[in-house]
This record gives sequence, structure tokens and C-alpha cells, in this order.
Amino acid sequence: MSEVLIRWASIDDFLAIAELDRVSWNHNRNSEFIPDGEHVWRHWVEHAYVCVATENKKIIGAALSFPSTAPNIHFIHKILIAADYRGVGIGKKLMNKLCDKFDENRIAAHLTTDTNNNAIQCLSEKMGFSEKELINGYYRENQDRWFYTRRPC
Repeated sequence: MSEVLIRWASIDDFLAIAELDRVSWNHNRNSEFIPDGEHVWRHWVEHAYVCVATENKKIIGAALSFPSTAPNIHFIHKILIAADYRGVGIGKKLMNKLCDKFDENRIAAHLTTDTNNNAIQCLSEKMGFSEKELINGYYRENQDRWFYTRRPC
């Protein structure tokens, strides 16, 4: 693996991020539900915090957070890693980029994750998401989620 760079996304990246989202979504245990599309990624890249991981200028990962209606709170909506790059620390680098921005701006953060997603649960706890609540039926009756909160350092 070549050097992986982490940077803030630009408008030129939104189509590649949307494609990574489509491909990654197929590995979700609820993949029959619709992933986000190009339209929303275009807006997120311009108006939210989106960082990308690249190798040889190819986007291999992305992370997204956007502000909530509550003041000084962001919601981490997605962390996407291309299948061939999972398990080597790219998610942690992307999460670090977001958390550094949160701390710089004194922003708290929330995220939810599937109860089966042990990787993001472990990463969230390592990154200081110390408040954790199980919400039964978060989306549908059989779709429970962990709800995490991280306060700024």
C-alpha cells in the first residue's frame, strides 16, 4: 500500500465519494434501503465537514459530519472505507481529522451505529465517544442502534 493522505474534500471529489458510498452500502446488513446519492454528497462536500483518504489521488475513504439543530453539536453520518483498505487504520485517521476540527471549534459530536458494527464501536470509544446509549427500534422495530456522544477536549 502506498502512502495514504487525509485531506478535506473538495467539490471535485463528490462523485467519487458517492460511488464509494454506493459500493460500500452493499456490505451493510440492511443494504436494501437507499444510500445517499450524488445530489446530497455535492451539498455535503460544500456545506459540511467531509474529509477523504486518498492513495495515488484515488479516494479510498471518506468521513462526513454535519451540524445539528442544537448549537455546537455535529452528527457524524458516515465513515466509508473501500473494502480492500479496511482494518489498516484509515477510519481512525479520518475520525482524527473530524475530531481535531470538533476540538478546535469546541463542538460536541454524536454518531449512531449498528449494534453489529464492532469496528466503529471500538473506534468511537478510542476517539473519546464516552457516552453510549442503546436505542431499540431506532429505524424500524428490528433495527437497534448505539448512540454515542463525544464532548470537545
